[in-house]
Amino acid sequence: MEKIKGLLHDKRFLMFLLVGAVCISSTFAEDTFGLNSKVQILVDLISSPWVKGIACIALVVECIGLVTAGRQEPGMFKKFIPWIAGTIIFMAAGTITNKFLSVNSTTFTDVMKE
Repeated sequence: MEKIKGLLHDKRFLMFLLVGAVCISSTFAEDTFGLNSKVQILVDLISSPWVKGIACIALVVECIGLVTAGRQEPGMFKKFIPWIAGTIIFMAAGTITNKFLSVNSTTFTDVMKE
């Protein structure tokens, strides 16, 4: 009985229960809050051509900055590489998210044809 009381006062155990309850409830719950439509609006925004164009321009500017600043200071590579990686991931975020959101409508053979 002492162990059970100890578990109820343990922060990690309570957080584990909370995360488990949230994961289980979101798995079996309906779309009551309209979350799917809100996520789709965000994915459409990230996937829009003008956002990808801005990210492409930012990537070019970052690469030019890396090339020009890298000659004076070798330590600048450590500062520019995370920005370049983040920009590339941002550019691919819409496509990656669309792939995950449309999993139920695609089959393995459809994916292999692409």
